[in-house]
Amino acid sequence: MDLKLVADELYGLPPKEFTAARNAAAKQAGDKDLAKAIADLRKPTVGAWAVNRLVRDAPAGLEEALGLSTAQLTMRELGRKRKELLETLVYRTLELTGPLADDAVTQVRNTLTAAMSDPESAEQVRAGHLTKALEYSGFGFATPLPEPASTDGEDALARKRRERQERKRAEAQQALDEAEQALGEAQADQLAAQRAFDRAAERLEEAKRISAAAEKARKAAERRLTELS
Repeated sequence: MDLKLVADELYGLPPKEFTAARNAAAKQAGDKDLAKAIADLRKPTVGAWAVNRLVRDAPAGLEEALGLSTAQLTMRELGRKRKELLETLVYRTLELTGPLADDAVTQVRNTLTAAMSDPESAEQVRAGHLTKALEYSGFGFATPLPEPASTDGEDALARKRRERQERKRAEAQQALDEAEQALGEAQADQLAAQRAFDRAAERLEEAKRISAAAEKARKAAERRLTELS
């Protein structure tokens, strides 16, 4: 029995199944140290499990998204790629897991954002053994290249103006990123709500069908009783 193989299996399970499966694996381990190592594996949060599930599915775009953590792109290019890949991957995660609570969707989004920004976070996601959501507190993504700008013969005043303009552009980009993230979260919430509504509608129709059948049976029994009276 190998710890990595055990962890690979356990972190692919839904959180509600994790503890029992981990304890069973620890009991089956033939080595005392291995048994302890398995027993020490932490149960993942729902958001962490959802990302682990996404990694096991290995959808198109995941590796490209993780590669953004070391990509040499301009801020504009990074922002565009991040928006494009993040929403696609969050949507795919919900397809794999079914509806998730708002906080779990936020965990998924924050974890993927961190993985697109920080190489160490990208490796943690790639391993598929997350136990909790990742966060990234830095500004921007990966290592942005400066936007092309000519500084030949630039005097001090022109340089200050250019630097001020670049700061304003960076602030605007950050505001755009935050607005896009808020929009993505709202869209994910809408998707989860729509799926919940669809399931409720299906249950309602089934309940109506059962109720109609029961009413029909009641009337038949009532008629039979009348005939026998």
